[in-house]
Amino acid sequence: MLDFFLKSKKIRVRVAALIRNDKGEILLIKQRKKNKDYWLLPGGGIEFGESAIVALERELKEELNLDVSSSEFLLINESIDPKGGRHLIQLVFSVDVKKINPSISKKEKAIIEFAFHSIESVLELELRPDIKSYFKESGKEKSRFIKSNWVVG
Repeated sequence: MLDFFLKSKKIRVRVAALIRNDKGEILLIKQRKKNKDYWLLPGGGIEFGESAIVALERELKEELNLDVSSSEFLLINESIDPKGGRHLIQLVFSVDVKKINPSISKKEKAIIEFAFHSIESVLELELRPDIKSYFKESGKEKSRFIKSNWVVG
């Protein structure tokens, strides 16, 4: 019953990693879907029965060949399509990796590049979901909830 509800209503629960290099820059990936490019924090969907941390570790390994050494919950982000098509809940974690040497997996079809960006640069990018308010406030609060507008396109 729960599986039917999730599929029919298109709720997606996603984990995302906020990874910083020694300059404080943030690692973002660029995706291309439906001929549209946008940036996002690395991560992906949680599979049924999988914990958020396990999903985070799996996604970072699959996407960028990164191994997590530690993670701490930062925030939850909710974004709802006003047309009712999708509902996204994103759990964001501050993540330390064993070595910051990302490489895109050859199996990845949507990721076209990755880069480290300053906070000022992040504020200028098309970021999905749009959690720029977190960066504008420099992450002053330890844990928080961010409701972001649905990005069309």
